Amino acid sequence: MVRYASFLGCQIPMRIPSIEIASRKVFERVGLEAADLPGYSCCPEPVISRQLDETAWLTISARNLSIAEELGVNLMTLCNGCYETLVEANGILKGDPEKMRIVNEILKGFGREYRGTIEVKHTVEVLYEDVGVERIKEEVVKPRRIRVALHYGCHMYREPEGGDVMRKPNMMRELTRLTGVEIVDYGLERLCCGYPTMQADEEFSLKERLLPKLRHAVEAGIDAVVLSCPACHIQFEMGQVMLRRYGINYNVPCINLMELLALSFGVPYRDLHLEFHRSPVRKLARMMEDV
Repeated sequence: MVRYASFLGCQIPMRIPSIEIASRKVFERVGLEAADLPGYSCCPEPVISRQLDETAWLTISARNLSIAEELGVNLMTLCNGCYETLVEANGILKGDPEKMRIVNEILKGFGREYRGTIEVKHTVEVLYEDVGVERIKEEVVKPRRIRVALHYGCHMYREPEGGDVMRKPNMMRELTRLTGVEIVDYGLERLCCGYPTMQADEEFSLKERLLPKLRHAVEAGIDAVVLSCPACHIQFEMGQVMLRRYGINYNVPCINLMELLALSFGVPYRDLHLEFHRSPVRKLARMMEDV
């Protein structure tokens, strides 16, 4: 059995718990033991927090990493932003003894120590590389015959050691294809959804980032958007609601890859509590049941 510590982050358990529910069901089906991380905190956020105070950013990250170290397993994250923070902080601290010393001096006051003994992987990597495509195929009993657009999320392109930035997006694409859907290319897959700029300029975030993606995807004839990042998910769902302020109406279902996998595994949609979504995912799931 494959075993990892599972880092859920903030957004999933607090705002989109159906993703956590689906993930646990998927992990159980494919033989992936995902140990809960007791007492974890925000990763913290990967963009602004490190610019404000890198030492605080590294220390909070190191505290989370130290919890996984105590469990003696590598860390797996469902969130793209959490992935970037934790994989980068882990790499920085392992490569800079002085920064590790400073961080551990702070952590000592909280009874913790970061040792740099584990690795961090995105759930997409774990499913593709550790569980394997063939094992996942075995669980697909209800292929979903819908047309979907993919939004990978900016942090999915992060490669800690350099290399092919499409490595993880290609893994996500292949995992999505296993569910039986038709993936529709719409030309703006790599455009940011606008979540990072929402706090600075709402109109720019919605009209110059989210709207072009929605428009191109809908014109390509999709039934849904498939995502892996909860922050991007919130932007896509709440952004569609907020665009109505500007007289722009979209109501595209936005489903997480883990939810789509669970449905293709035959998990009843009612068991996933899709009602927490702000887009018509529950309606989409009912439609797929009838196809």
